This record gives sequence, structure tokens and C-alpha cells, in this order.
Amino acid sequence: MLSKERLIKRFEEMVRISSPSLKEGDFSNYLKKEFERLGLSYREDDAGKKIGGNSGNLIAYFQGKGESIFLCAHMDTVTPCENIIPKIEGEYIKSSGNTILGADNKSAIASILEALEAIVEDKVENRDIELIFTVAEEIGLLGAKNLDFSLIKSKEGYVLDSDGELGSVIVKAPYHSRFYLNIYGKASHAGAEPEKGLSAILLASEFILNLPWGKIDEDTTGNVGIIKGGRATNIVPDEVYLEGEFRSLDLKKLNLCFEKLEEGLKKIEIKDGKWNLRKEDLYKGYSIEKDDPIIKRVRPIFEKLNHNLIFRTTKGGSDANIFNERGLKALNLGIAVENPHSIEERIKIDNLFELSKIVYYLLKGEEL
Repeated sequence: MLSKERLIKRFEEMVRISSPSLKEGDFSNYLKKEFERLGLSYREDDAGKKIGGNSGNLIAYFQGKGESIFLCAHMDTVTPCENIIPKIEGEYIKSSGNTILGADNKSAIASILEALEAIVEDKVENRDIELIFTVAEEIGLLGAKNLDFSLIKSKEGYVLDSDGELGSVIVKAPYHSRFYLNIYGKASHAGAEPEKGLSAILLASEFILNLPWGKIDEDTTGNVGIIKGGRATNIVPDEVYLEGEFRSLDLKKLNLCFEKLEEGLKKIEIKDGKWNLRKEDLYKGYSIEKDDPIIKRVRPIFEKLNHNLIFRTTKGGSDANIFNERGLKALNLGIAVENPHSIEERIKIDNLFELSKIVYYLLKGEEL
């Protein structure tokens, strides 16, 4: 049966293993030993080699009955994640305050392993399951993007990596594209002959101020996050570099943002400025109908455990974006981690245990 004490011990053991993006090797080795102990076969793909990491994605197979589904979580964490010291304060597990906790996403992995342990221990009949533990999710979903999909037979499954309370399901997620922009002016001596120069910084400033940013509408956001330029205070700057992004739940609106971006850049040409723009599509958005079978499967589990089913949209990306893009239907579930990506990160012990219950019933695959 599920054990809260064992789950806490496992979770604390996991978060003590440092696994920043591209350096998940130690944690990957820990999981391989757990798979072997629980009698699961597994494969490691070559994603690590492709992206410069020390581990690939892990795919483990838990043989059972019926059509296979997958469960996915990511192995990497954001920094600072060296020498994490988890501690229990009241109803929460927290870090010592100098690091993150790593509940994003190790609370999901610990819950999966605890559910597996209980199923194996009690010899409970289970659904056919594939476990997918990805690398480098936190730096652009790189593990999922380079996943060897030939190792996966499931056509649909669940990603355990959403913020929000237990019972939350992400039914709509955004398209996300980034831009890399150089704006060129003309250098001159800023004191002797400033009139002969053309300030790339001023060109960039006017360009930025004439476009909408932040929350553009209910579906769309835009941001310029990096600006670099200038060589000295006595030189009119001849080049500025900018990086930014747009996200939208609506692909047409995302494309419109880039159209307006280029319209703004053409105005620079009127002042004899030049520019070079490169666009990168990071991932595609997706939408899942509220009566889809993938939701119908998890709804009775939430009801049994007294969690309200909460339909949510998000402006953040996850491995679920990549799975849906590749034709594998994926529903991202809330895992109730609080303050992720910060040293205030924490998780309620009861929520951690409840998450293991949700996974347990998904593994069993029975009609509730």
C-alpha cells in the first residue's frame, strides 16, 4: 500500500541529488537503479549527446493490461540546486532557504515511484504504462524535442508538471516564438561630430516604444528581455542587439505580432537604419476538448479523491506541448508545487501524498 513515510523519505533523497539542466547524470543513475529494483525494463536515448548533456531521456516500461499510456516528468531542475537540504516545517517540505527545493519536478517522480512500489508490493493488476523522464526541460524542452519517439508505443498520456492545485488540467497552452534582432546605425564621434552618426540605441528605443508589449490581449504576450549595445560613451552607437519573445494561444495572433514587428523595423529604414531579424519557433500550442477521453479517464480519479476538476489555460510551455505537436495527446496535470523556481519553493506533505494516489489509480487503470 502507499506509504506517506516512504514517499517523504524518497522525495528528500531525490532532491538531495543535484540535477541542473544538462547535468542530470547522477539522478538518471539513481532512477535506473530504482527501475531495476522494481523490475522495470528501461531505455536511455541519445538526447544527451545531441544537446551536450550527460544523460539522455529515460523511458521505462511497466508491463500490464490494456492499451498503453505514458506518464511524463522531467529530471532537471532550475538553479540554485547544489547541496539542497530539505526540511519539514509544519505541513510543508521546504529547502533550507539557500536553494530551490526541487519539487518541480521531483515531487512528480517521487509520486510515480511510490505508486509503482505500492503496485508491485501488493501485486495489484495494473495498466500497461510507459514512464518518460526527460532532461533539459527547464531550458527549452530540449529533452522532449530530442526524444527518441520510436521507443514509445503509447498514443496518449499525462505530463505531471503544471502549477496549480491538484485537479488542475491544462486544456490550452500557447505557441511560443523568440526573435533575435540586430539594429544598425552609424558610428561617429559623440563629441566632435555627433550629427554625422546615427544612434542604433535611439533607433531601437523608438522601435520598442511604438509596439505593444506585456499583455497584448487575453491570448497574447510579448517581451523584449535582452538589450546589448554601445562601445563607449564618446561613440554614437552603430549596433544594438535585442532578444525577445511572443506567446499566444492563437497562432494567427502570434503571426500578427511578427508582422507588426517587421512593420516597425521598416520604419527604421526611412531613417537610414538597417536591421537583421531571426525568428525561432520554440514550440506549438495545443487545445484539448473538455470531453476528450484523456480527461474522462482522470475525472473519476479526482472525484474519488475529492479534488475538483479545474480546466485551465496557461501561457507557459511544458513537455506536453512537444508531445501534442508530435501527435501524442498529452494532458498536463497540476502537481501543487508552491513558489517554483525560487528559494521559497515548497510543497504540502498531504499534496505530495495525494499526488501519489492520483498516479496509483492511473497505474491501476480500473473503472472507478
